[in-house]
Amino acid sequence: MSKLTGWAEGLSLSTGGRKLVGKAGIVTVRRLADKVGLTDALSSALVRRDFHPVHDRGGVLVSAACAVLLGSRSIAGIDVMRQAALVLGHPASASTLYRTLDGIGPLQLDKIASALARTRSRVHDLIDLRPGGFPWIRVDGRPLTGWTVLDIDASFVPVHSDKEGAEPHRKGFGLHPLLIFLDNTDEHLVCRLRPGSAGSNTAVDHIEVGAEAIRRLPTRRRRKVLFRADGAGATKEWLTWITSGGRNKANTWEYSVGWTRDDDFWTALAKVPQKAWTPALDAKGTPREDAALVEITDLLDLTGWPGSLRIVVRREPIHPKYEKDLKPYEVATGFRYTVIATNTPGRQLQWLDARHRVHAHVESGIRRSKALTLTRLPSAKFALNQAWCTLLALTMDLISWLQLLALDGKLARAEPATLRSELFDIPAKLADHARSRELKFDPAWPAAHRAVAAWDRVQALPDTG
Repeated sequence: MSKLTGWAEGLSLSTGGRKLVGKAGIVTVRRLADKVGLTDALSSALVRRDFHPVHDRGGVLVSAACAVLLGSRSIAGIDVMRQAALVLGHPASASTLYRTLDGIGPLQLDKIASALARTRSRVHDLIDLRPGGFPWIRVDGRPLTGWTVLDIDASFVPVHSDKEGAEPHRKGFGLHPLLIFLDNTDEHLVCRLRPGSAGSNTAVDHIEVGAEAIRRLPTRRRRKVLFRADGAGATKEWLTWITSGGRNKANTWEYSVGWTRDDDFWTALAKVPQKAWTPALDAKGTPREDAALVEITDLLDLTGWPGSLRIVVRREPIHPKYEKDLKPYEVATGFRYTVIATNTPGRQLQWLDARHRVHAHVESGIRRSKALTLTRLPSAKFALNQAWCTLLALTMDLISWLQLLALDGKLARAEPATLRSELFDIPAKLADHARSRELKFDPAWPAAHRAVAAWDRVQALPDTG
């Protein structure tokens, strides 16, 4: 027998194990949901006077969120929580989760949104007390203190079965959800499911999901808000709504969005003298010789747009991947041009450009959403799939809260798959003592000590009053 195959010599398998807990690291996530009041808030949101289920509906949603973090991609995947049943109790069945999601309509979605808003306010109170305080977005090395930064983007989700709302789209056949993330904390505020044919630059949708995202923020985070989007956000109605502070004069809201490069734009750009261009900055804040910025607001016809609108153009050498999509003016000048619109007054062009380029973070949020469950909508029913999207957003919030309140080092920045493999999937043995229980992790497991530290930090959080 060779050294490569000798490992199996004398090995046998049996079912004689006792008090063993698989996926034991997930108990910290469940405990976090309880400590910040999410479980109770969801329970109150979904309670029905005439219905007394065996499994509380709020608990079912939290358990389902934990299952998603453990790799579940379907309603039946909630069974993965049985591996932690010795600690968390027996989870709801797949049919119970289905009935829970199926019972979530517009009224229940509003109640869940309110529950999340109350919980988020408490979580932000805790985040403010961290050694580093609230994570303000940094631009050119300096924090945007006091500013809440919301990134909005639509993302096509292909489907391969008969689902309500699935329609043709330029990228295929499927659905076209609109998502909003809080860039300060990576929280997933809104995941609005839309038919596949929904437009990218539909102002009504942007206003509705923008207002929904604001409602899910603590009150103190609503006063100074920056909305960032790509060119789909450049609509008169949406930018006017933002400029008005959501029709509230007490709010100071700004936007930084992409801009359409139409014929009027190219005509105006051709009038810009070479000396008007200002060097752009690289990621370290150093001027670049091959990239430049210019403001062309006064050269455009902006009738009907908000009066505070500014148009900033960036040019840089043409990258090979964009060679097929160049406009004649770009071919003639040898530069590729991108444009942003903003209502921020007074700031230098380099700062405005750097602030907008951080909008690329939204791609990370979309990637995490799709890596979890966004591409695996479980039902033919549109309403149930919307409930599933709400579950997804809730799950991503739990990840963000865990990383901000209980993790450090690389795990505080890790992707869900890394957290699952290094933290949540840790096996343990349950030991019963006289009046207590203890989960014992093998110290040889790479992240065992981090799992214990995360639990201790969550336990140290103050209980909800």
